[in-house]
Amino acid sequence: MSSITYQTLAPCVLNHFCEQMGKLFGKVERNLYIALSRGKKLNQIKSSYQKIYGINARQFNSIYASIKGKISSSKECLDRHIKELQLSIKGLKKSITAKKNKLKKLYPCCGINGHKTDKKQLKWEIHQKQRLLSLKNLKIASLKAKSKGIVFGSRKLFQAQYNKYANGYSNHCEWLDDWQQKRNSQFMLVGSSDETAGCQNCQLSIDGKIKIRVPQALFNQFGKYVFAPKIKFNYGHQDIEYALKKNGALTWRFVKKDNGKWYVFVTVKRPEVPIQSRFSNGMIGIDLNPSVIGWAYCDKEGNLVSLSQIKINLRDRSSHQVKATLGESVAKIVKLAYQGKCPITVEKLDFCAKKASMRESGVRYSRMLSNFAYSQFLSILESRASKWGIEVIKVNPAYSSLIGLTKFLKLYGLSSDTAAALVLARRALHKSERPPARYARFLPEDRHRHAWSYWRMLHKQLWSLRRHSFYGVANSRDEVSLYDEDKTRSYGKPEGASSGRRDSSPQVGSTARPAS
Repeated sequence: MSSITYQTLAPCVLNHFCEQMGKLFGKVERNLYIALSRGKKLNQIKSSYQKIYGINARQFNSIYASIKGKISSSKECLDRHIKELQLSIKGLKKSITAKKNKLKKLYPCCGINGHKTDKKQLKWEIHQKQRLLSLKNLKIASLKAKSKGIVFGSRKLFQAQYNKYANGYSNHCEWLDDWQQKRNSQFMLVGSSDETAGCQNCQLSIDGKIKIRVPQALFNQFGKYVFAPKIKFNYGHQDIEYALKKNGALTWRFVKKDNGKWYVFVTVKRPEVPIQSRFSNGMIGIDLNPSVIGWAYCDKEGNLVSLSQIKINLRDRSSHQVKATLGESVAKIVKLAYQGKCPITVEKLDFCAKKASMRESGVRYSRMLSNFAYSQFLSILESRASKWGIEVIKVNPAYSSLIGLTKFLKLYGLSSDTAAALVLARRALHKSERPPARYARFLPEDRHRHAWSYWRMLHKQLWSLRRHSFYGVANSRDEVSLYDEDKTRSYGKPEGASSGRRDSSPQVGSTARPAS
């Protein structure tokens, strides 16, 4: 069962109580982190902290769960940062090597009107990239040498005290007030399935009333319990009621956001929905691009039934706008899959390496990668599909675009994205794809090879062709040039060829590249 979190605005009657709970739990949490970092045992700390701070065992467990999650998140972020730096270094080395090779081919010349020559400019670029490479290597060494601790209240706000005026503070007292509020802006109450209403310290009734158990240290201010009127969740109310009826665990978190209001977050186990999709009903394939989502639906035999495109615009959008746009697109696709009772297949992609070395790529390519929200799209798709009982299958996207261009683009009159989506759907149905006859004649015959090896060889032949070329009729100029090239490799120079020096410019469809 997957977990899901819902939020709503906390009642105003809880604001003062939440402020005091945030101060108490924040103080205990920071001291607990210091004690754990010094190697003290948890059992000894637990008994002593209950007496010192006036909290019960379940409240201590909640504080420990919170600090444990922050420590785990900090380590994960550090590992990810190191990995991104390593990938960036790999891209830098590749760029430096390419520029050095280009430098060897340049001839010496003089600059015009005081401008740098191409050779001098290239040397300057290599020097700057070598400096950046050295800085990144030093950064990795420093990250591995010592582990950074957790800054309660955020590292960004902590650094703001050294430049108060630029961050909107007139004096140090204003910054200190914000800093203390940020450090005490949340607390968590962990639930369990063996406790009443899923949580001993915070209990929600069916009619929406909430009862919070007060720590002993705050008895004088609030008594033993704090009650709040009916709490309404605009989303997820059915899942919360289901968890209460089935004695499921409810974990509560109270957070004060930047607008100064307190919010209630509750995490429950989402009820399992039986799988509604069947392979016998066909498959929907999805090909995600920065500006369009292409989908294609095929039957169980892999024959195309329907297709369409969903236009999306993610450029220069905020994170909330991107999430809303992707959510609307996912809702349409999942609805189609639910109506057809068929699974959904997507590409299994990882853009961490490409995004880490994005600085070494061109501006247009870097912008495309920045706008390509594949991981967010996949998480939204999996969440919504599981809610509707639709299975999401990830497949290897190798040569899916090439197969779509050469096999299905002209056959069905598709766009490149819908053709690739059809290939992904057929691959999820375990349909093998072999090169069509009009292209297979350029490949060696070897039945022991895997089908993808032929596509790899064909990719080397067709890499220079424009996509619109694949819409042409049989025996088109591109195919004829490939055929002539194949004859040249097999039988030497074609009849009538000149014995002199050949033209260095490559023909359409040729694998030769012009000299740089």
